[in-house]
Amino acid sequence: MRSHKLLFLIFLILYFIAGISLLITGSVAHRHASQFSHITGYSLISGAGFIIALGVIIIVLTALGLVGAYKNRLNLLKIFIVSLVIILLLQLIAAIVAFTLRNKAKDQLHTELKESLTDYKNGNENTITEWNRLQQKWSCCGVDKTDDWKNYTKDGKPPSSCCPNNDCTQPMVNGTVYFDRGCYESASNLFFQYSKALGGVSIFFFFIEIAGLGLAIFLLRDLKNNYGSV
Repeated sequence: MRSHKLLFLIFLILYFIAGISLLITGSVAHRHASQFSHITGYSLISGAGFIIALGVIIIVLTALGLVGAYKNRLNLLKIFIVSLVIILLLQLIAAIVAFTLRNKAKDQLHTELKESLTDYKNGNENTITEWNRLQQKWSCCGVDKTDDWKNYTKDGKPPSSCCPNNDCTQPMVNGTVYFDRGCYESASNLFFQYSKALGGVSIFFFFIEIAGLGLAIFLLRDLKNNYGSV
């Protein structure tokens, strides 16, 4: 029983680290996504919120498993096992949904950016601020190209945020004063950067969780054999 308990405690340490990692990743993703929510939509924020919630649940579940193992409480271990099975199923479902809808998510992001140009034209302050921030931060212009601004500004020219340091008087190396990359490319790269990072972490800890589930079941069996109903 001692070996099973020791291995289970090691798993809990790794699981706690996983929870902290998800919490940090989700918080960073949420901070980045919230800066551009009016022009990219709220799907990124929702995804980040899910990651944060999962991280919190894992941390709480780790504490539950720790108390159950340390105090030899069968009921707590049973709750831990059931909860872990549910989390595994949710992770599996989320992975399948994310893989299935990945192209739709890219199309939705492109649509949100396109539609936000109208809000920019209508003087929506949040949209204007976020577009200017986006273009300066990622050195991009328009959704796909600078011509995207043709019908959405008063003079038909891209905003000054399409230029380095908002200065459209000095040509760049490419011979123009405007950034030559569309912001959709940058936004989608950021989106899938977090998606890939989360996917890698999820796959890694998915197998650790399966091992932890097995250890929890073995420990529960050992406790039943030694203590009966505790």
